[in-house]
Amino acid sequence: MHTEPEVLAGAAQQIAGVAVELETGLGALEATVTTQNPWGADEPGTVFGAAYTEVLSHALETYGSHVQLLITAAEGLADWAQQVVEVDQQSDALFTSLHGRLGA
Repeated sequence: MHTEPEVLAGAAQQIAGVAVELETGLGALEATVTTQNPWGADEPGTVFGAAYTEVLSHALETYGSHVQLLITAAEGLADWAQQVVEVDQQSDALFTSLHGRLGA
């Protein structure tokens, strides 16, 4: 398998950027939908508002967990890229050492 650490690192940065955008968008959405109560204070408005708030809370929590999944994925790709670089460096050092010992 051929792995290019630069590509992995770039993908990690892109995913992290998406996570930031999603988190920012969720914050703006939450601020927009939780600042007003357009359903009124009567009984139907209160019942609808309670159901709406419950569904909204669940949706925001779900999307919030997706932000964390994106962050975890970005960190995993960045770690993988770093591991590839380290293994390549260790392999180069080993072959250089072996080459020197053989006197070639």
